[in-house]
Amino acid sequence: MKTSLCDWIGSRSSFSSLEALRGSATRRNRWVAILGGALSLAPLAAFSQDAKQGEQLYTMNCAACHQPTGTGIPAVYPPLAGSPITTGGSKRAVAIVLNGLQGPITVNGMQYNGPMQPWKAILSDDKIAAILTYVRQAWGNKGTPVTTEQVKAARAEYAQRTSPLSEADLTAIADEDIKP
Repeated sequence: MKTSLCDWIGSRSSFSSLEALRGSATRRNRWVAILGGALSLAPLAAFSQDAKQGEQLYTMNCAACHQPTGTGIPAVYPPLAGSPITTGGSKRAVAIVLNGLQGPITVNGMQYNGPMQPWKAILSDDKIAAILTYVRQAWGNKGTPVTTEQVKAARAEYAQRTSPLSEADLTAIADEDIKP
């Protein structure tokens, strides 16, 4: 016959009835704390799943230009690792992915001039959110996660835009997170 560890310990201790009752309540509270902790970690599990999907999507769609390490290609495609656009507010990064970027841009004191295609007709809101969440957390970046709702709000804001962003357009966008 198998016995649980709690029952085994309880049968070998010399608690009075009141102490046994308290011990039972303590065990129950411990399980509530463990289960409550697991429930509070559920968003982190969802976040890490988004980051994992984001890494796969980044590899398929972005790594050819920005490189698997996020270092970019000198003078052509800017780095994403350590870039203020990547680590700052989410508004600029989402705008670039949705609309693309054309013309020279200066990142970390270096100029780059490779075009970036717009992804709004190709990638869904959840895929863009996953990619940007990954990019904003990879390679030592400390940006906040990007949600599907934030991308959806930005997509609505830029619905009428038909041309890629320029560096001037980018600097006109506030360096803040999108408020869905």
